Amino acid sequence: MDYSINQITTCSASFESDIAEWQRAGIPSIGLWRRKVDEVGEQRAVELIRDSGLNVTSLSFGGGFTGSSGFQFREALSDGYQALFLAAAVGANTIVIAPGSRGRYTERHERRLVVSAIRELSMAADDFDLTLSLLPMHCRLAREWTSLVSLECAAEMASDIGRKNVGIVFDTYQFGRNADVLASLEQLGSLIDLVQLSDSRGELGTSYDRLLPGEGDLPLADFLTVLRKSGFTGDVDVQVWSDSVWERSTTDVLAAVRSHVDQLLAVPTRVSELPVSV
Repeated sequence: MDYSINQITTCSASFESDIAEWQRAGIPSIGLWRRKVDEVGEQRAVELIRDSGLNVTSLSFGGGFTGSSGFQFREALSDGYQALFLAAAVGANTIVIAPGSRGRYTERHERRLVVSAIRELSMAADDFDLTLSLLPMHCRLAREWTSLVSLECAAEMASDIGRKNVGIVFDTYQFGRNADVLASLEQLGSLIDLVQLSDSRGELGTSYDRLLPGEGDLPLADFLTVLRKSGFTGDVDVQVWSDSVWERSTTDVLAAVRSHVDQLLAVPTRVSELPVSV
């Protein structure tokens, strides 16, 4: 099991700086954030990735089919195709799909709209050997991003879509304190394509107070152990949205991640008792 570090973890650094720092730190894989790609332009981003020799695990993100992110449906679908072309050009494995909130739609209409869009994109993704990974988020943080507020909700939508190259994302920050998280991972491990890895301390906070792996108290090793045993074969992407982390130097952040995650992924551990969410 290998891992990448996502560009959002070094939010204030440039695309070019990220490439140089990943190479200097010996991090072989990167998760791309489309806002950083937009800053340099897609053609330049593709050139930088190809010249760097870095592997790309995931591209974040496509979606917004319900209009919650400012796109009309056809615009969001077109943007999804553009994400496919970009992911194929950089050799990514997975595109993260944030479907959008329900917005003005009824539940049935929103479901039909999103399922049809993702199914269409997944057919095109087959040509590039790409996986589409549905992003669920805790209901307190989902906002305009997604109507999927649990791993089970995301799994149900993936089932409705009915395509082998459509799976789900497990974000340790979003769902790591759920009392039944290990049972969910055991049941859904083979459907999870991407683990977004970050840490936290205490109760779920805001979108911007995550911690680097090993700097909080989430049982990250337990999650990965259960996933290993339940058929997970996807990627692990360290993705940390954090005002405090963004104030640190990229060199320090990458070194801190590597020192902990290298050990975390190398040594299977016995599953411990998880704290119960409140």
